[in-house]
Amino acid sequence: METPEFVRKYNLDWTIHSYCAQCFATVADSSTTAEVNAAEDQHECDPRLLEMVEKYRSISHLLSAA
Repeated sequence: METPEFVRKYNLDWTIHSYCAQCFATVADSSTTAEVNAAEDQHECDPRLLEMVEKYRSISHLLSAA
């Protein structure tokens, strides 16, 4: 199964929270799907965030394997 590019959470106040599944950055907090779609279309992962995520994943893996 392929990892989704974005994850959306629908809040009780009817807003939509979207974050990137790769770098975990918040992409949008909006009340309209159109705005969320536009923000997701424009999103580019920050290489520094991707590096931090990879470091965390490798550390977590090492700690859990110990």
